[in-house]
Parts: sequence; C-alpha cells; structure tokens
Amino acid sequence: MKNIKNTFINPTGLFNPINNGFSHIVKIPTGKELYFFSGQWASDDNGQLVSQDFEEQVRKTVSNVKIAMEAVGISINDVVKQTVYIADFTSEKKNILIEVASKEWETENFPASTIVPVPLLATAKGCLIEIEFIATK
Repeated sequence: MKNIKNTFINPTGLFNPINNGFSHIVKIPTGKELYFFSGQWASDDNGQLVSQDFEEQVRKTVSNVKIAMEAVGISINDVVKQTVYIADFTSEKKNILIEVASKEWETENFPASTIVPVPLLATAKGCLIEIEFIATK
C-alpha cells in the first residue's frame, strides 16, 4: 500500500500555482505513514544561527530540511504540506525563497503550501525563515 502515490490536484477555476511552487490540494491514500516535522531553520548543529543574510538562511534551512527528511528515508517528493514562516516578509524574500528552493529541490509535484508573514521567529535572534512540513511514506 505504501507504494501508492499521493495525488496532487490543481482544480480548474483556481489559478495555476506551479510557478509559485505549490499545489492547491494533496490527497494521501489510505495506508501511508504520515511524518510531521518541526520547523527547521538556519541553525548549525549547535543550534546557532549561521548568518544574518536572508538568502544564506534560506540555503541553510533547505539543507536542514533535507537532513531531517534523509533521517527517515524520504525526499522532497514525499512532502505533502509545507508551511513557511518569514519574518519581516517582503515580495523580494518570497522570490529569493522560490529561487533558492527551486535550485535545491527537484520535485515531481509541489506540496500544498502556505507562507506566513510574522514579525519575528522564536528560534533565534535574527532568524528570518522557518519551514515545517508533513510528508508521507
């Protein structure tokens, strides 16, 4: 049952979200395991923020997401929902996120996704991005 694929749906009547890197709906078949991941951010393995630069934080956050996924034997293709928190959100930061993520993550289908602008993140002083996600296997 675990080999049955998730279904990614972008209904007619809603805008095409592919250029923004997400799908409107993801259907998970019965019998798949769900993995809920805590928010990952631009920390080194000692829990210290690696940079004040947003683009560098995105790169490290994406790297940390990959490490978490690899620990349980999944890939970006198994992610069905992501929530991205961005401190002091701007459209420039959104564009940087999309640009960096599209280079780092090659995926067959985009997960359902939400970007949440926040005034600050509780992870570390100066942290500008956090990504949490749900995956199936």
